[in-house]
Amino acid sequence: MAATHKDDEPYWLGRASVEQQRLIKQHHVWTRSIGYLVHPTIAATLPENARIADIGTGTGIWLTELSKVSPPTYQFHGYDISAEQFLPADTLPPNVSLSLGDFKKPFPEELHGTFDFVNIRLIIISMGVGVWESTLRNVLTLLKPGGSIQWTEGNFFVSRGFRGVDPTSTGGHFLTCAQIQLNTTLQKRFGWNFPDWAKLLTEAGLERVEEDVTTAGVYGDWNGGSVCGFEEFGEYKGGGVLG
Repeated sequence: MAATHKDDEPYWLGRASVEQQRLIKQHHVWTRSIGYLVHPTIAATLPENARIADIGTGTGIWLTELSKVSPPTYQFHGYDISAEQFLPADTLPPNVSLSLGDFKKPFPEELHGTFDFVNIRLIIISMGVGVWESTLRNVLTLLKPGGSIQWTEGNFFVSRGFRGVDPTSTGGHFLTCAQIQLNTTLQKRFGWNFPDWAKLLTEAGLERVEEDVTTAGVYGDWNGGSVCGFEEFGEYKGGGVLG
């Protein structure tokens, strides 16, 4: 499987093995904070032979963890612009597959209308003004009528740092100042922004849109700050998406 062209690479944190391990740790921190992999409202609607897609799958850890607690009849498919961080194929459950796919571009027509549920988590690093809308249009083409989408992001523009329990931990105000400085750089260099989720999803034709806002405590090695998550999900009834 070929990797992506460097000119298309939107992920500036790199693709080294160290970053793969960070992504796996990040997955567990966020999941413990949120409290679920799939929101109960969506989980209750999935058919016994559900087809589930994970967009911007990274390592594929969200899919593999979900497959462990789901019926064996479910099928899981992860898509990412690069295969360099995929978990080894021989470690994946038999009903999990990982493939190349760029959410900033239209998905192949053979995938349109083939998934009951689409998950997106933490792709803000690749996003900017106008990109949220076009990405959502691309992703919604994957859903069957009546399918659901769950989108989890961190609003780092309003996040704050807190000193850890270790007396040698960095003071919270220093962490907050560093976050503000990083945000400013990201806005100027990459056009970072955070959307109005209810408006974004409703205008795209989603119904029963809900927002679940959470904040994280202290977990393991991540004892120097906090995590803030926004969980958006809705039911796609079919018909047109934004043109």
